[in-house]
Amino acid sequence: MEHLIWVIKRLKNYYHYILLALFGVVLESVSTAGISLMVKKLVDEGMLLRSWEGLTFGTLLLLGLALAQQLGNFLVSYYTNAYAEKEAKELRGLVFEKLLRSSFLSVRGYSLGEYTTRVLSDLKLYRDLIGSSVVKLVRDPATVLLLFGVLLYRDWKLTLTLLALLPIIALSVEYFGRKKGKHLRRSQESLEKLINKLGDVFRGYESIKTLPAQELLFGWFRDINEKAYRAGLRMALYSSFNSTFNFTVGYLATALLLFYGGLKVLEGSLTFGELASYLTALMLIQMPLVEAQKGIVEVRASLLVVQRLRQVLDLEEEMEKGVEFVGLKEGINVQRLSVSIDGRDILKGVSFSIRKGERVAVMGSTGSGKSTLLRVLCGFVPYEGQVYYDEKELREINLGTLRSKIAYLSQESFVLSGTVRENLLIANPNATEEEMWEALRLSACHFVESLDEIVDKESRMLSGGESQRLALARLFLKKPQVLLLDEATSALDAQTESFVLKNLFEKFPETTFIVVAHRFSNILASERALVLKDGELIFDGEPKRAIEVFLSEDLQVDAF
Repeated sequence: MEHLIWVIKRLKNYYHYILLALFGVVLESVSTAGISLMVKKLVDEGMLLRSWEGLTFGTLLLLGLALAQQLGNFLVSYYTNAYAEKEAKELRGLVFEKLLRSSFLSVRGYSLGEYTTRVLSDLKLYRDLIGSSVVKLVRDPATVLLLFGVLLYRDWKLTLTLLALLPIIALSVEYFGRKKGKHLRRSQESLEKLINKLGDVFRGYESIKTLPAQELLFGWFRDINEKAYRAGLRMALYSSFNSTFNFTVGYLATALLLFYGGLKVLEGSLTFGELASYLTALMLIQMPLVEAQKGIVEVRASLLVVQRLRQVLDLEEEMEKGVEFVGLKEGINVQRLSVSIDGRDILKGVSFSIRKGERVAVMGSTGSGKSTLLRVLCGFVPYEGQVYYDEKELREINLGTLRSKIAYLSQESFVLSGTVRENLLIANPNATEEEMWEALRLSACHFVESLDEIVDKESRMLSGGESQRLALARLFLKKPQVLLLDEATSALDAQTESFVLKNLFEKFPETTFIVVAHRFSNILASERALVLKDGELIFDGEPKRAIEVFLSEDLQVDAF
């Protein structure tokens, strides 16, 4: 019941669509009742009394009621689909926004496949719930399968004359099928792009959090989301027209059959009982009880989907409060830092200080806590102890303002599915073309021929080194005061790595560098080195001595 109430509260936002749909329900129901009443009037006053005027008037009135019924059907079909598509569009936006605003650990609780399924597959089921299943509880659907045998039994010749409508139906199928197919393709293409954008955010979540990319990504997502919405709405429009056309043709055939059967009655070749039985079987093509029962089953089954969507929408968001971080003036001071995730101690009482502008390397075997240390400094992971930026403890700082001044880059460098230009603009939306080309040069992105060159899996596969260089190019556009590199050059050859690091050090002489590295060349290029083992800091000092300690502890290293 709780989830059903949640759905009802959300649908209140579309009350004008719902009122129009309800008006259609009333119009359809009243017209259907009027048709059943007009059959008796038509028979009594037109046929039994053998009145041509009564027959003609009754037939035309019946046709008018049928058209009114189909107008009601169109209003119900179109406007229920309209508010369902609009609600699906709004929820897609909310879920994507929740992804960007949620805390690191809450998002990492989902796999990409699970999150994508909830955003797309579950959302589609939810859309069907509010646009189709709920409607079944208030509108009786039509069916002719069970009554077709009755029609054949009463007058098989008259029934076979309906086959003359097959060419018209075939043309309508071709026309509406082509229109719907075009917009279905556009809808699917838009959904594929939505999946790509979600994948981009998952692959580069940490980096995006430290780049001024959220509003830009919101804008791109909204554009694609709008296209998906419009394609879905056009599909609903043609579906509604198709349904209306089919039923109009059907009722036109009914009106003609009424007139034809009435003539046979007037001629005395058809009895009143036979005609009444035939018309009753022809008109009563609805099974309200069966469809209502099916609607209840579908609603109950779909409430699980609502629960899954609400779990995503209820993810914990990062707090946007605290002291504004205006920039690093003195340095970073870490005191008795400990991190435990899922019962596992990753960092244990780590303490060190880093001066502003200092270049510090971090060494350690796999699982020693190097990456977790950098994530703590970004504010991604909860911790015990203290982390000070100058005199302000990290918990007291507004994370948005902090991340606007720092940058984080991991070895899993992500590339957006789009152009090179888009990949660079997420670091600095105001960057000029000249600045972007300079950033590409400094990061050795010689493979880029055009800023509008597409770099995604369908057009160009980038190597690991190319992906890392493109990600490194963003750093030259953001100009961070604190730069955290987590093996961000691991896929580069020694010469390219030396070139890029040299450019970073020269371009940002006052930037504080904290570099997680395994290659000795990177360690020696630093001014200081920290060595971690099993979550504990075992050395803090001169890089050459750090390498000796690292090797003496029998830790595995990829020494280049």
